[in-house]
Amino acid sequence: MKHPIKIMQIGDGNFIRGFFNLAVEKLQVPCSIVSVAATARGKTVKQLEEQQLQFTVMERGLKNGEVIEEETTVKVIQDTIHPYENWHSFLQYAQSETLEMIVSNTTEAGIYYENIPYPTTCPTSYAAKLTVFLEQYYNHFQGEKQLAIVPLELIEQNGSTLKTICLQHAKDWNMPIAFNDWLATLTFCNTLVDRIVTGYPQEYQGKDDLYTVCEPYFLFVIDKQEPFKHWPTSLDLPFVFDDLDMYQKRKVAILNGSHILLSAFGKIFHYTTVREAFSNVGVRAFIEKVTNDFTHRFQVDERYQQDVFERFLNPFIEHQLYDIQLNELSKWQTRIAPFAETEIYYQALALGIYAMNPTRFSMRESDQVIEKLIDIHNHFEQGQSEPMQQFIEQYFQCDAAEVIKQLSTITSLLEEIACDN
Repeated sequence: MKHPIKIMQIGDGNFIRGFFNLAVEKLQVPCSIVSVAATARGKTVKQLEEQQLQFTVMERGLKNGEVIEEETTVKVIQDTIHPYENWHSFLQYAQSETLEMIVSNTTEAGIYYENIPYPTTCPTSYAAKLTVFLEQYYNHFQGEKQLAIVPLELIEQNGSTLKTICLQHAKDWNMPIAFNDWLATLTFCNTLVDRIVTGYPQEYQGKDDLYTVCEPYFLFVIDKQEPFKHWPTSLDLPFVFDDLDMYQKRKVAILNGSHILLSAFGKIFHYTTVREAFSNVGVRAFIEKVTNDFTHRFQVDERYQQDVFERFLNPFIEHQLYDIQLNELSKWQTRIAPFAETEIYYQALALGIYAMNPTRFSMRESDQVIEKLIDIHNHFEQGQSEPMQQFIEQYFQCDAAEVIKQLSTITSLLEEIACDN
């Protein structure tokens, strides 16, 4: 039995298929989805049509210490649209009596503002597409019906940001005040999504061109429950309705903070993957001290920390430390520095600064940043700590004296970590 199309999704890549589509399928939500290509170069629409709108997702990894390998055939998509080829068909859905929600995953680069004329063909910007679609929806139903907007893009305050841009487009295009007022009342959810979706596996021998692999871990945090109030629930696929701030903070500190620490240890001890570095006993013990400190100070559920560590040891995911090392200075700024108020965090930040020495280790930064770091480290090694102090105060805004104290004895700390293995 086919359910009515209640959801339009903008974006059809690996993540939305292995996260949102799989959740709708496994929760048996009584609805279907129309899948819309997010970019002109997208090929998924054609692939879905060739596969009768079905694909398979494999959840593979560790869960409560056990290896999980579970395949699910996803059948929730009932229609597809390539708006760059058929803009009219996309706008026709603004007349749908059953549509309730628009979900998107257009990547972090998808939600942006661009001052463009009113589009007569499909615009590149997701916000511009959405604004035109909502205008058509408003006109057809004369403002009597509403839609919920649920972005999955990995930017903070994704819903609020998207709403602000749509309102600006409405202003730019001189849309009626009544439409602007209606648009302002729509529910734009802020969300936090957490699941690693690795996509199509090289070793796969089957015929499903959209075969997608993801880890078992799943978390979907949404700041508004109303659009999901009639959805089934599951402990395996938790939808959490709450303020996002603490969830965002703990993800940045524990998951992303551990990643950037592991990338530094990878340089120092010559590891290439997250799992390889985290399997070092001394490295793991140090990261546990850092995350324990955060967990206790901010009263975070300790189960999250253990879930993250289990994800690091997933035998099916080769998470390259090289990828994490791109633009690493900004990552130390956002993932470690904001919490640097204790000795263990000063040590962590000192480790990062030590690993950001271009004369010792390779760096994936701009020439300007690399030159600056070379100069600071050269002065520091010559006994001149003032440039280092200024650098720490400027970039990390924490107690520079404490960080320099730890940096001065960093080799002893590294020897201790190495001996623990």
